[in-house]
Amino acid sequence: MGRINTKKTITTTGIHLLLAALLVIFAGCIADKPQANITPASSAANTTTSQTPGTVTSPVQATITPTLTATPSPAANIASFSDHGSFNVLRGKSFTITGTMPDKTMTTVQVWLLNGSISTVLVPVQPDGTFSVTLDAGTTAALGRNFTSAIIAQYPAPPDRFAVNYDPASGQITGSAVPDRILKGVNDKQYYPTTQQDYLCQAIDSPGTNNSCTVTFLNGVDAWLDIAPILPGPPGTMTVSGTTSLPAGTPLSIDVITVNTHPTTREYDSSHEIAGGTAVVTAGTDGTNHYSGTVNTSLLNTGRYSVRVSTGDDNLQADASTYADIIAPTSTTSCTKNEINWSELALPALQVNGSLQPVLLAGEIKIVPPGNSTQNNEVPYGTIIDCGAGGICRVFDSSGIQFLTAYDSNEMHQMEVPNGAMIDSASGGNATVISLNGTVVLTKINECANGN
Repeated sequence: MGRINTKKTITTTGIHLLLAALLVIFAGCIADKPQANITPASSAANTTTSQTPGTVTSPVQATITPTLTATPSPAANIASFSDHGSFNVLRGKSFTITGTMPDKTMTTVQVWLLNGSISTVLVPVQPDGTFSVTLDAGTTAALGRNFTSAIIAQYPAPPDRFAVNYDPASGQITGSAVPDRILKGVNDKQYYPTTQQDYLCQAIDSPGTNNSCTVTFLNGVDAWLDIAPILPGPPGTMTVSGTTSLPAGTPLSIDVITVNTHPTTREYDSSHEIAGGTAVVTAGTDGTNHYSGTVNTSLLNTGRYSVRVSTGDDNLQADASTYADIIAPTSTTSCTKNEINWSELALPALQVNGSLQPVLLAGEIKIVPPGNSTQNNEVPYGTIIDCGAGGICRVFDSSGIQFLTAYDSNEMHQMEVPNGAMIDSASGGNATVISLNGTVVLTKINECANGN
């Protein structure tokens, strides 16, 4: 699939740290059941899995907890395996990560920790297909920053055939039906864990292994921090508040950035898609302190934004992220009209449905075959989008019947097109026409100058 920007672009300078933390969401499970303790082996720098399920080598010293339900809290250090997901882990506190087997005939899962060394554990699976592993306080205290540690769940070929394993005698990862070049990469000690996990999952997923893996990145933090829900609102002033275990007086930075980032030139004015503010931690009770700060969002376009609060201090690191919707009120005010040659577009008669209320798109526009839409940003072939006055866009099917009214948001100006599609402009550049195999699959019209 290809992507185009139908209106504007945004600089990516200075936002990479925010993007690295967008997926920090606590979830998972724990229950009041007896724990099956795992006996740790020696504390060699690079250690291996014993082939007895439930045995782990140092430094993972894991505890298997046959547990399934929990209510996460900022200090709980609980998470669920999520492919290429990311989690903050509070250093010096035990951390439990849970998962569910894709096939309930499997009775064992192999879990790898890549954190400058390689550690593995064979984990028994509960009858309902769930499993969990707990890293002890010593292990979490050594986790790196910036999501450089990886924990991997390796699912075997049914019932329990692991094609990739760690060999304690040679100190090498071995694999059957795995290309030599991939094994060479995964055993190269010069690679960071983030690169090592890529090779390891290539090995596990190699054709013929019938194994699969799920990778979750871990980020060690020094304190927990959460953000109170932010209700949708118009551009203006956004209040960002929450609780934290950071000490009183700790300065915090607040970053608000559109989720629909895109390449741009150096000269691009990002003030309509990025804003920032500050806050300071104030004293609370029982180790729970508070903070509150404001961000001037008056220049931001309508759209969904990620909101990140962080210390920005390498000696005392904590951060959290959430989402907030900024929606400018619609209006009946007329706009400065672009010149549109409607006959050039060869459209059917457009039948406006005034009863449809505007909604925010779930993401960038995606053009999909008929019957394949699962959310409101996935539009079928032949769709016509007419963005006019009042900050709204009306969306019509190929016969001209309106089926959606959407806010003219950042999401509305990003587009994913089918492979092989041709992108053309029409009506003096005020309309975008997407064709596939000679057939128009989307027409997008900008009636107002500068989107107003």
